Order: sequence, then structure tokens, then C-alpha cells
Amino acid sequence: MHSYVDLYFSAESLSPLEISKRLKKEAGLSFIIGPHDLAFEWQTEEEFHRRLLQVREALKGTGVLYRVETVRDDPAFIEPIPWPPPLPRNDAIHPAY
Repeated sequence: MHSYVDLYFSAESLSPLEISKRLKKEAGLSFIIGPHDLAFEWQTEEEFHRRLLQVREALKGTGVLYRVETVRDDPAFIEPIPWPPPLPRNDAIHPAY
């Protein structure tokens, strides 16, 4: 299963860069390129609950709101590309083009 997380920032919340660092450190997630901010895969209910708890803990006290959307075997799913992309990239064609 794939779950997506969309983040909602306000002028009162921590900056997106700080949130990015927290999510990477506490939940092992990075922003992705595409219609959603974060994505993760899971197989069991326990994995799903653990990941949601990690996201919640990373965002607690930041002023950032979030929404989780889970899809079952999305045929349009494309493997997320982390943002910023790791360097150096050797892709012949970037998937966004």
C-alpha cells in the first residue's frame, strides 16, 4: 500500500526547510516531486501505525497541519523522487519532462 502525506504551512509554522530536516531525522521521509509532499509504502497495519506515529511526532508543536491519503495498488503510482534530489544524478531523462 502507498500512503501520501500533504503538509499545510502557515506564516506561524516552522519553515518548510526545518520541517524537511525533522521529517528526515525522525521519520526517515523526504519531500518528493509531485502532487503530494511525502510518500511511504507499507505492508502491515503495524508498519502503517509506526510510520504515522513518526510523522505525527516530527510535526508535533510545529504549527504544520497534515493530511494522509492511502491508496491500494495505485496504477498511476510512480516511484517518488526525493527533493532535493541526491547529487549527482545520472538520469538520462527527468520524469517530470
